[in-house]
Amino acid sequence: MRSLRARILALGVGSAAAVLVLLSVPVALTLERDARDETEQDAVTTAQGVADFISGSAQRADVAPLVDRVNERGNDTPVTVALADGTILGAQQPSCTADATGTAEDGDGDGDGRRGGGRRGRGEGGLRPTSQATVIDVSGGHLVRIAASDESGNVAVCALVDDGQVRDSVLSRLAILGGAAAAVLLTVAVIALLVARRLARHLIDTAATADRLSDGDLTARVAEGGPVEVRRVGAALNRLAGRIDELLTLERETVADLSHRLRTPMMAVRLDVESLPGSAAKAELEDHLAQLERTLTAVIQAARRPQREGAAPHADVLGVVTERFDYWAPLFEDQGRASALRLSTSWPPDPGGEPPSVRCAREDLAAALDALLENSVAHTPEGAAIEVVVEPADNGWVQLDVRDQGPGVPPAALRRGQSDRGSTGLGLDIARACAEATGGLIELGTDGDWSYVRLLLGPA
Repeated sequence: MRSLRARILALGVGSAAAVLVLLSVPVALTLERDARDETEQDAVTTAQGVADFISGSAQRADVAPLVDRVNERGNDTPVTVALADGTILGAQQPSCTADATGTAEDGDGDGDGRRGGGRRGRGEGGLRPTSQATVIDVSGGHLVRIAASDESGNVAVCALVDDGQVRDSVLSRLAILGGAAAAVLLTVAVIALLVARRLARHLIDTAATADRLSDGDLTARVAEGGPVEVRRVGAALNRLAGRIDELLTLERETVADLSHRLRTPMMAVRLDVESLPGSAAKAELEDHLAQLERTLTAVIQAARRPQREGAAPHADVLGVVTERFDYWAPLFEDQGRASALRLSTSWPPDPGGEPPSVRCAREDLAAALDALLENSVAHTPEGAAIEVVVEPADNGWVQLDVRDQGPGVPPAALRRGQSDRGSTGLGLDIARACAEATGGLIELGTDGDWSYVRLLLGPA
């Protein structure tokens, strides 16, 4: 699962890349056209210069050195001169031939005058006419041809525009634009990362505040900041925290009022019962009243539990188990039972480590363990062995087993109020409620001569 930062970064860079890809096609076509036009223009300029030299009453003996000098100076468009008698000067280009029938005034020597009519001389001894440049498709490129004339007749001056040269020019320009595109993507990535980091920082702070609230720190509040949507979430979380605080305060006040309202009339009832003459009915009323007082005390203690334990109760498993086993050990000894407390040697994980803690109140864990040990004592013969085993499970969970060598507990006993042993069945229900409060569960099973009740407890 990708983080919010990764998603924003991918969105920004992906959008910029998509735009650059869409622009790359027309840009590449434009660059190719411009490079070809520039190369052809260079070829026309070079060929026109040679043609003007030939048309200016130059001697044939002077034409060859000129063409050689033009080609030797590193010109990218090699020049070919085809004379009327078939002589080829300069670069060998079979497609460049002089037209013996046409004239320079026709442009390309075929009499159609394509691309203009060339230049005109001025009188005897002036410049002879040259045609405008024509472009001919040849293998591997284009041939720029200009028709001219000397004292022996028509002459063709040609300059080759190589497709490879055009391609190299396009690639060099695309490389520059590619570097610019990479710089644009890098800039977009940096900006997207900064925006994502700023947005994620506020969300992380909000999540951290929610974690503190879930851990019981009701003073935690989200600082204002970030985009409007994030500020709205933070404000809603702050209002929720304030409402939780108000409800807890109201609950404390209600419990205190409940204790006062119920204990005062109960005390009056007790005084009235004590004033009655001694009889069997009086003794029964006193028993009922004592039971009612115990029930009321248990209800008030349960109502006050959030005040004692906070919003996130937790219990030290090893401490509670050791304490309750030591409490029951004298009874095991009196009944001649072999008993053992087996704690995993992997706790704590290091000398300075914390002991394992589960997500339930210490009183609830102690009550669950007491209920299981009481069941083992009550429903196994004297002398039957009893063990308590605590082991680590995956991801910080804790496995707590109460084992005995009795007949075992049927699965139906896990249903509240059901028992095959003549009891109410509430003992297992207390243990089940404790396990489920931590997000865990209770299991029944056998292992050889042993039957066990297993509590899987979630970490705090």
